Amino acid sequence: MRKWLKGGVAICLTVVMLTGCSLGFGQDGSDKENEARTLKVMYYDENGFFQRYGMLYSALYPNVEIQVVTTNEIHNTLMEENDNDYDKALAAFIEQEQPDVLMLDPSQLEKMGSEGKLYNIESYVMNSKYNADGLVPGVIDAMKGYGDGNLYAIPMNFYTQALFYNKDLFDEHNVPYPTDQMTWTEVINLAKLFPTDGDPLERIFGLKMARSRELNDIVTTLSSTEGLKVFDENTLQMTIDTPAWASIVEQAQSVLKTDVLFYDDMLRGSSDGVVYFNQDGNYFNNDPFFTGRLAMRVDSNYFVNRIENAKSYSQNSEVIIENWDLVTAPVGAQNPDISYYASYNDLFAINAASTNIQDAWNFISYITGDEYARIQSKFTYGELTLRTQYLELDPERNYAAFYKLKPFDQNIDYTKVPERYQYEYYNVATETFNKVTNGEISIVEALAQLQLRGNELLATEKMTKEEQEKYWEEQNQMHTESSSGSVQMVR
Repeated sequence: MRKWLKGGVAICLTVVMLTGCSLGFGQDGSDKENEARTLKVMYYDENGFFQRYGMLYSALYPNVEIQVVTTNEIHNTLMEENDNDYDKALAAFIEQEQPDVLMLDPSQLEKMGSEGKLYNIESYVMNSKYNADGLVPGVIDAMKGYGDGNLYAIPMNFYTQALFYNKDLFDEHNVPYPTDQMTWTEVINLAKLFPTDGDPLERIFGLKMARSRELNDIVTTLSSTEGLKVFDENTLQMTIDTPAWASIVEQAQSVLKTDVLFYDDMLRGSSDGVVYFNQDGNYFNNDPFFTGRLAMRVDSNYFVNRIENAKSYSQNSEVIIENWDLVTAPVGAQNPDISYYASYNDLFAINAASTNIQDAWNFISYITGDEYARIQSKFTYGELTLRTQYLELDPERNYAAFYKLKPFDQNIDYTKVPERYQYEYYNVATETFNKVTNGEISIVEALAQLQLRGNELLATEKMTKEEQEKYWEEQNQMHTESSSGSVQMVR
């Protein structure tokens, strides 16, 4: 574990210019300017931590020696030493390294909080100096939900998606604009109001809602939004053979029969023998939303930057969309205030066993506070800050769509799910639903088959690291032989 040299002149000058503040200590009001301390922080890797947080914080607080304990050790050695159980390995890692600041995911936060291993930070967060009111709505309640009413962590940022739409296309075809909290059924019905005829190289599309025209992709999109789960993570039993799932598959079939959807495979030269896009090598001009040929698409906050890049770097920037807006991503009919498309990332908590609580909170409060959010907003990391003040990139657009809905609690501890299920079920589902599309089996038969095959995969043993490596060696060999025509790959 390498210590980081802090206080570089160039970094300090950069920080002063960005923050417009003087360097100093004592968010708690104490005078510790001449006192050297060490703060141990748990993170993925050391270089990533200092690039993202550490250099800036170290320049502001040069007497705080930050030591990063990397979670790579969990996978390198501790998993095997703890029966390939990630929870046990994580607990052993924290016990061994004793970090002051912990970076956790929601399921880990929930477990460790219930075990009394986390420090309750509510009194710090509710202090007026922290400005909890400036956080996106619902974040405190969500964190308390993970902590059974206790506040153990603050996320660094969040990932979310929204429904982007082309206002000019809606105006041209007299279609009403989409609104916040529409269901997929409502969005699809809007898409059906757009024409589907015309020259394939010029025609427009109403909606992009899945990666491909595979029935499984449409089913996954619709079922996820409704909160349906393929299996129960507590019992490791399939839950797909139900009337609710059958209804979703029927809806997906109906969607596929329409001609209003755009799929990514249309960009690769042809689809069903029809050429929709010229392959001229101009990446931006081949995206139908950028060039005004797609009315709606669900995409992440990253997509805003892609639109800006298209305008700046396209060979024909005059055709790139300008009159666009966004609303919340489609919601489930039963849960209109919750978004499957949003999640919190990098939840920072304090080890209850830490003897350095104040410095740990000083660090968390800074990287989740107003000042750091202001700096972060000037750089593109992709994720969104949780400070609403720095999310309004353009007052003319509905950027509140990114944070209006509460994230859907979809935490599944995949370290307890057999690897064979994780590696194979998607292909099994795709092949099974393709048989439905081709008329070979009914929806009822497909769901029964998936229930049976999924349970078989969920009943397999967890693999060691060596067994996983052997598995993939065998799969790669089979794939190579299949490609050469020697054998057919077995799934």
